[in-house]
Amino acid sequence: MKRQGGKRLPLKRSKMTGRRADFAMREQAEKSIQLKNYSRISLLNYIRRNKHTTKARLASVTGLTFMAIKKIMEELLKLNLVREDSYENGGVGRRAVTYTVNENYGYTLGLHINVFRTSAAVMNLHGEILSIQSFETRRDGASSSAELIDQMVALVESAIAESGVPREKLLGLGVGAPGPVNSCEGVVLSPPNFPLLRYLPLRQILEERLSLPVSVQKDTNAIAMGEYWRGAGAGSEDMVYIDADMGIGSSLILNGATYEGANYIAGEFGHITLDPNGPLCNCGAHGCVEAVSSGLAILREMENQLSSHAEHPLYEKRSCLTIEDLMEAACKSDPLTISILNRAACYMGAAVSNLINILDPQIIILGGILTMEYPQYFRIVRDTTLNKRVQGTRENVLVRSALGSRAGVIGAGEIVANHFYTTLVSEVLSKS
Repeated sequence: MKRQGGKRLPLKRSKMTGRRADFAMREQAEKSIQLKNYSRISLLNYIRRNKHTTKARLASVTGLTFMAIKKIMEELLKLNLVREDSYENGGVGRRAVTYTVNENYGYTLGLHINVFRTSAAVMNLHGEILSIQSFETRRDGASSSAELIDQMVALVESAIAESGVPREKLLGLGVGAPGPVNSCEGVVLSPPNFPLLRYLPLRQILEERLSLPVSVQKDTNAIAMGEYWRGAGAGSEDMVYIDADMGIGSSLILNGATYEGANYIAGEFGHITLDPNGPLCNCGAHGCVEAVSSGLAILREMENQLSSHAEHPLYEKRSCLTIEDLMEAACKSDPLTISILNRAACYMGAAVSNLINILDPQIIILGGILTMEYPQYFRIVRDTTLNKRVQGTRENVLVRSALGSRAGVIGAGEIVANHFYTTLVSEVLSKS
């Protein structure tokens, strides 16, 4: 205050001072909104991860007061992001209401591209499949990348039509493609077993063709997301998925997030060297896990062995064998086939034990055609792993896939759901 003639006069606030004050107020308001949204998103994702919960349990795990939880839940209910699910039996007094995410708030699309079968599905936000369409990738094999894109677009459109879900309710399309994949740019890089996809800007192409947001991840990341949210990995924060298929792939989920590495090649478990003098791998190295333990390696070894077994039932087919031929022979207890399959499983077990010794994950999930179609493969991998692991490792660290052949398409949908609940939901919350 200034004095003039004994009177106090108010100081004039400079324009700069006023701007700073306005900026500080806006900044404080933005921080308040961000903190509020962070609390709401945290609660929403806790409910999603745990399927259903009560307000008392939310207060216990978050440290927020019960009244704060009550207010946030009322907001989420008003926005239709959650719904009341059921009543939980407890002690004395009224039964507690349980809450779950509203599975019909939006819907996800998943597309899983595999050398055997390509599938597309529409799912709700509980990961439940509403419609699914597939084509046999090899049998209906495209002769060009353009033809393959046409097949995939038709497949996705067919799944949408069958589901009956309005297009405006679709949150996007998640794609699991043979890796490696640059997920930031949505470009498939150089999958050794799927040349039609090499350096294909899949996200851009599909977004233009389908007029939907698209996210592209390598196929094993998609499968891992399916198992993490809806399968054998539910409840784990650190998880490794290994795909024992025609090739060998894997995915790492650390602290609840997919780990891709600086160059998008994290989890290339199939190219760990087991035998430097071993067979040549598709990657150009010798003795990789994929070169001694994959479906392709098994077929190659069977063809070599059959050259000196003219009496074998598969001798005439030795130059055009399929993995289905070997699975059928194993079911008929053919000694030659079983010995090759078992040897491949032993190699896999040795590699998995190394992985455990390095990462010590909560759980390792083994999937893929070898695991699903030849049960002894999993048992041998498990036993070999237990024999070679560092002492102190839990015996139940290695489990079989719970979702089987649908893990990839479910996981591709979960990629979309994950993006919605961690990023896009902020736009919804800002409207309240």
